[in-house]
Amino acid sequence: MDYKESMLEVIGNTPLLKLNRVGKDVPANVFVKLEHLNPSGSYKDRMALSMVEAAERGETWNGKKLEPGGTVCDASAGNTAPALAFVCAMKGYKIKLCTYAHFLHSDDKNMSARLKISSAFGANHYPCPLPCDEVLDAFETDKERRFAVILAGKHHMYEMERDNPDVIWVDQIYNDANWKAHMQMGEEIYTQLEGNIDAWGASVGSGATFLGVAEALKGHNLKPYTYGVVPDEGTSLVDISTDIMDSTTMGRPPLRMKICEMLGLEKWVTEDSIVEKMYKKGYPDEWFGVTQDDARNMANRLCKEEGIYCGMSSGANVHSALKVAETLDEGQNVVTVIVDRRDRYMDEYPNDKYVV
Repeated sequence: MDYKESMLEVIGNTPLLKLNRVGKDVPANVFVKLEHLNPSGSYKDRMALSMVEAAERGETWNGKKLEPGGTVCDASAGNTAPALAFVCAMKGYKIKLCTYAHFLHSDDKNMSARLKISSAFGANHYPCPLPCDEVLDAFETDKERRFAVILAGKHHMYEMERDNPDVIWVDQIYNDANWKAHMQMGEEIYTQLEGNIDAWGASVGSGATFLGVAEALKGHNLKPYTYGVVPDEGTSLVDISTDIMDSTTMGRPPLRMKICEMLGLEKWVTEDSIVEKMYKKGYPDEWFGVTQDDARNMANRLCKEEGIYCGMSSGANVHSALKVAETLDEGQNVVTVIVDRRDRYMDEYPNDKYVV
């Protein structure tokens, strides 16, 4: 007999697909790891399971251990929300998700699809507290204030864990169990292509998927060309606008560090994020800033031409993979990842946005 005892056993071991239509005009082969086939609909399932199990063992930044009946918390309105909710449901933990206010609405009908999915798994949502006026008044642009709002949510999680003995903040941005979970994806890719991997790249949010796969391949003495992908307007965690490509400037964008210090988000000031560790290990070889239109157009092509029902990050990943494939020779292999299913963006369609 061949069956599973739990949906947690279904996480990972996803297929690898060659893009025969979308990739027909480039010399190198382009492969995608179909991570949208994970149970909650994205590659974040790997991370969520790894972080929760690390917390069960007490492998946390402060040594705190997740006990039976305990509570997991994080601030998220993306794929982390349904992934954590799914894993906690399967393991019997409570889950509190602090959500940025613009994703919450007065009625369930207009709630973000990601939050509806996580609610179905039993997650408890509530709005992140806003930063104080003193913090908001210190910044001039909407982008800066938006970063402050996001980081205020992280700071609230820091305080929730600090003040409640049964609560664990898994904090994907700084959690080593995150990127180490994706090493298994790298092992799967290595096996599926029998070690013939010439380039690897993916969107960089926390940096965990990129780093985990790259380090797994490095463990097999492979040194593929590596590329990171971000929205062309940049993010709060990665700044590719600077000409100074070093771990200090790019791994700790001045805006983010200023806000963290003002909020008192101690952990994010004293610890190294996954992105910083990625830079210090010498990754990536190249960055691609992808426009919203390019990400959306490629996601649409992947749906229509390859039958892959995916979101904008996947479109950005493949758009960049094709750019790399143009520079390689026939028979060489470029690998990237299909991040998630598009159903979680239907409330935004047709103006889905590429964010990390």
